[in-house]
Amino acid sequence: MHQFHLGPVGALRPLPSPSLGSGPDATATRHGAIHRSLDGRVTVDRVAVKRTWSLTWPYLDPDTHAYLDALHHGLVAGPLWLVDPERRNRLPPHIAASGSFQHTTTGFFPSAGTLAWTTEVPVPDVPLAGGLDWSVPAGGGQLIADPCPVLPGEPVCMSVWVTSTVLPVGLLVALYDAAGAFVSFATSPSPATTPETGARLWLTHTPTAPAALARLALTADSSTSGGRVATTGWQLEPGLTPGGWAPGGGAAHVVPDALSAAYPVPGARATTLTLLEV
Repeated sequence: MHQFHLGPVGALRPLPSPSLGSGPDATATRHGAIHRSLDGRVTVDRVAVKRTWSLTWPYLDPDTHAYLDALHHGLVAGPLWLVDPERRNRLPPHIAASGSFQHTTTGFFPSAGTLAWTTEVPVPDVPLAGGLDWSVPAGGGQLIADPCPVLPGEPVCMSVWVTSTVLPVGLLVALYDAAGAFVSFATSPSPATTPETGARLWLTHTPTAPAALARLALTADSSTSGGRVATTGWQLEPGLTPGGWAPGGGAAHVVPDALSAAYPVPGARATTLTLLEV
């Protein structure tokens, strides 16, 4: 499904392909101050990086334009999400980077044990500042991530890099409807004890309606004494096999900022839609 999708969770609507001549454009802007010391040294504050999309259609059909017009006027209950087909990893950036931006565990919840951010990452070829260190009790548990929108009928592949001491670990995806009610789950074929040098666990699944949200989780089996699990490089992408890790943001929470319309021919709209990442 190599298309932009826009709308509320559970009602993401495919958009016609934007103009190839003038876009689409997705510009990322750093938010934060720039400081210069007396010796000229520059310090850059990176409070957040947010994107602005500009999607242009020279001849957009009236029905799609009416939908965009309703979104722009705030007539459709949000929050609104944009699925950008050019960004492989659909997870939010703070989940995909396993806390590396702010050096926190925000967006992750252990069902048991304790969780901390660490500079010790399972694999050197994932270009991240660090990852998560999960201390698992003897009873095992799950390390659960914030939800991400999914499209019913689209196969997705979920993957994480993991190092485990003693504990067998596996991968699980739990699916929910638009209201947050549990629908179903799927697990990796069999848990595997990962080597201390790190391994990539992955799972492919095709959500079906009414699934609208997915939560990715690591699972750790029970053991006699518990153990430690380190993880980084989380990814949820369309397809049947995992590609190289990429920063997240393929599904972004957005608000419409501007919508232009001209009438090049009867029954069509020359339209540019501007979306701001929340």
